[in-house]
Amino acid sequence: MVEFKTISYDVIQVGEEFKSDDFLIKPEDVETFAYAVDDHNPWYFEDSPFGGPIAHPVMLGNQALMMRHSRYIIPAGLHAKIQFEFIEPLRAGMRVRSYGKVLDKFEKRGRYYMVTGFTTKDEESGAELVRGQFTQMIFKGERHEA
Repeated sequence: MVEFKTISYDVIQVGEEFKSDDFLIKPEDVETFAYAVDDHNPWYFEDSPFGGPIAHPVMLGNQALMMRHSRYIIPAGLHAKIQFEFIEPLRAGMRVRSYGKVLDKFEKRGRYYMVTGFTTKDEESGAELVRGQFTQMIFKGERHEA
């Protein structure tokens, strides 16, 4: 059984690793996301230069952000910085998972931050699809001390 602690600067450790739940990209997920972001590029529904339809590159952005939720209660936070590198196209039928690691934590101007690096991979082939990192402001202690 997983014990869920409240994430905080005091609790999180540099080097700590995370793993998301797996996610099967279904054709209806690709279509729903395209409509949700109002991006109806035919590449998502027909052929593309990558050989067949692909999914929107940021469709799984939240999967990487949600990795920490598999171990921590995340009461709030502010995204200070995020970057993505899209390596291979996402496609319907892929089962994907994100893997991450706390790269740094620091205090700046009385605020506390954590930096998480991540890679999203195709579970079947092991191919890297997306990688990046995000910096998020977090509370100092478990009682949300500033």
